[in-house]
Order: sequence, then structure tokens, then C-alpha cells
Amino acid sequence: MEGEDGYVPVEAKDFYKDYSPRKTFSPEIVELGEDITSTSDITPGSTSRDIVGVNDVYVAVGKDDTDVLKWVLDNAVSPGSRVFLVHVFPPITHIPTPVGRLSMSQLSEDQVRFYVNEENNKRKNLLQKYVCLCNNVKVTVDTMLLESSDRTKAITDLLSVLRITHLVIGTKRAPHSRRKKLSLGEFVRKSAPGYCQVSIIHKGNKVMVDEQRPPHSERSIFEWACFPVRGKNPRMS
Repeated sequence: MEGEDGYVPVEAKDFYKDYSPRKTFSPEIVELGEDITSTSDITPGSTSRDIVGVNDVYVAVGKDDTDVLKWVLDNAVSPGSRVFLVHVFPPITHIPTPVGRLSMSQLSEDQVRFYVNEENNKRKNLLQKYVCLCNNVKVTVDTMLLESSDRTKAITDLLSVLRITHLVIGTKRAPHSRRKKLSLGEFVRKSAPGYCQVSIIHKGNKVMVDEQRPPHSERSIFEWACFPVRGKNPRMS
């Protein structure tokens, strides 16, 4: 591939040559941009999300969060509750082709539109399995898409914008992990407004606050730093 930005190999052009418009997401799905500062930044959708109910549960979902949603349906919903599926996806800056990743400016509008629609359909298929779980137990469900390169910030900002009272998020990290870096769920819980309950789920079970990060025992640290004297104590001079 040539180093010039304007050069696009023939193979890349042919890769997206057969473009055919495809149906993207239905109007009930809300897409939010990276800079979420107020409710005016939210794309209008169905009237069901115009008012956030106190019993509504927001669930952050990714590729494999079925266990998280099942926990919500079994433990967090009450009569009249609605479930909102929150999915964060990164903005598209480059498009893969047989000759490598190219910037969007190097491809035609139709080629870019084709790829974007393909990605939209993948997200729709991903969310459909979660929607079906809710439909099977007759729980009202809606979906919300956030386009952002920073998943943590996107979710924490959304809590304040919509005044969410309950967010459920999964974690792959075991509750007693000693890793110093906060997991996504731990960071969101730490940053959440006081009125928002953040439930963290690991393998279908809720992680209690005291289970997230085993506290360092002050006594054990002291004993490690100051070795205990065994036998008779030395006479003080």
C-alpha cells in the first residue's frame, strides 16, 4: 500500500463495491454521542423513555452479559418496572479492507455507509438476544446506544443525565481479585451519584461491596513491617 493518504488500492474499492442499502436500527433505539451533558443531547425516541421511573433498571450489556440480565429479571424488576439495555460502542474511524484498515475519507460514501450498516446490524443482532429474554418474561424492555471511545465515562455521564436510580453492570473479575486497578463496575459505582444504586454481577451473582476488593489488614501490615520479638523481651536500659 502506498504511503499517500489519498491512495486507495483497487482491492479495497472492489471490497465494498457491491453496496446495497440495508435497514438500520428502528426508531425506538436511542443513539447518544460522546459528549453527553444534558437530556437535550438525547435523540428523541419512544415516549416510554421520556420519564425515568424510579423502578426502571438500566443494564449495561456487551457481547456476553446474558447472566447479568438474567440476574436483573430474577432479582431487580418489580411490577411496572422497565429494563433499559445500555450498549456502548466505539466510533468508527477506520474501516477494515483486504489491504488493511483505511480511513473513512479514503472510501466512497456508499462504501462507508455499507460498512456502518453492517456494524449496526451486528449490534442489533447482539441486542436481540437480550430483548428476547425480557419478552419471554413479559418485562418491558428498551434499548439505548451510546457511541463513545470511553465506555466508563459514557456510562457515568448517563447516570447524571437521566438521573438513573439503578444500574446493573457485569464484571469478569472475581470478587476477591487483588488487582489494584478498579474494574469498570467498581469505577462506575465509586463515581455514581448518591441517588443511584450500582449493582455489580459476577457469574450470575451480585458482588457485595465488601467483596469487591479485599481490604488490607492494618494489623497484618504492621506485623509484616515490625517483626514480633519471640522469647524474653530485652531489658530496657
